[in-house]
Amino acid sequence: MTAQAIKLKVTASVPKDCIFQLEDDGWNGGCEDLSVSVRGSSFEDAKRKMEAALQEHIEGVLHRHSGTKGRIAA
Repeated sequence: MTAQAIKLKVTASVPKDCIFQLEDDGWNGGCEDLSVSVRGSSFEDAKRKMEAALQEHIEGVLHRHSGTKGRIAA
């Protein structure tokens, strides 16, 4: 009997503390730990943009990390 393997993408939600502040012309959102900031016309808009920005940031880190597999850091 041969072993079977299944490869598929799995999405993991990673909670991260962010700060949102109301300004005169909209909402600013920031995640200081990851140096990510967004601006939205409403709180919901800023939160949605923050979620997208964090997803993009994490995907970028994972993409860069996957290119270093097997390399030895100097």
